Formats: sequence, structure tokens, C-alpha cells
Amino acid sequence: MSYGLDQERVLFLYVGRVDRDKSLEVLLEALRERDRDDVQVGIAGHGSALESLRARAQRLALRRRVAFAGYVPAPDLPALLNSADIFCMPSEVELQSIATLEAMATGRPVLAADALALPELVQDGVNGYLFEPGCPQDAARYMAKLADHPEAWAAMGAASLEMVQPHRFDHTLRQYEAVYRSLC
Repeated sequence: MSYGLDQERVLFLYVGRVDRDKSLEVLLEALRERDRDDVQVGIAGHGSALESLRARAQRLALRRRVAFAGYVPAPDLPALLNSADIFCMPSEVELQSIATLEAMATGRPVLAADALALPELVQDGVNGYLFEPGCPQDAARYMAKLADHPEAWAAMGAASLEMVQPHRFDHTLRQYEAVYRSLC
């Protein structure tokens, strides 16, 4: 399963809807900001902004450094997430961000916009970094920081894995049961 991803490069992966509200253009502009051949952004998913993102990547001469994986079936997601070095969530509209939680559950560091629910999932410098929403320059700065320090990925991934534990289904179910019991 390659999905056009280059395992020889540092892979920043986004998985989810490919729509304007996900701010994926920030990742493309961040790549342009730092002209590095050792970094690739993978975008997995489909949506109304896919063709405009492809066109933008071509205009910015990023075609070799951006891989559009398209729709990825649910059974393939764990392997895809495990093939990434860092998970990216540039969206400013995440209310819970299931995709980020899934990436954290595979032990990935996270690069995310400092908006809505994402600061609840990413502790800056612990399991990843938060960048200024909508700011490609800030995203590029943290992309470079992550790419330049692969020795930090394992600890950040372990922190992600630990931080995602309260979101596990069995934990959530126990919390709901406790609320229902308290109402009786």
C-alpha cells in the first residue's frame, strides 16, 4: 500500500475530508515556504476541494512533494497512519477531531492548528506542535522543527498514545454509565 507516498521522505499526513474548511492550502503553502526535498505531505480523502488543491500544488510546483492518496478504505487506515511520520490537522473547525485521535492512537506526533478542540489534543512540544491557524509560515517553521528532529518522534508518539487513552471506547462507555447511574 503506497498511495503515492514516498517512504524516503519525512511524511506529514492528513486524513479526512478534503473541503475548504479543512484549510489544507496551509500545508501546501508551508511546503512552498520551506523548499525541502526531504519532506512530503500526504493528503488522504476526498471532497469538494480536491481538484482545486491539486491545481494549487501544480501552480506552486509541489507535485513531487505532495501526494494525493484519494479515498482510503477504513481497513487500510491503520496501516496508512502507521506509515506516516507526523500527522497534520490544519483545520480551524475541529470540534472533536476523530482523525487526530485515530492518529494519536497509532502513536504519531501531531502538527495542528491552534484552534477549537485541537489544543485539547496537542500539548505543544509534548506530543507535537500547534501552529497559528491559517499561517503557512508558522506551520512551515514547525514542519522544519519536526523534520529536523526525528529523534523526538518516538517520545512524542508515546505521549500521543498516552493522551488518547481517555478517549478509548471502554473509558467513554464507563463515563456514560456513571452519568446514567447518577440520574437514577
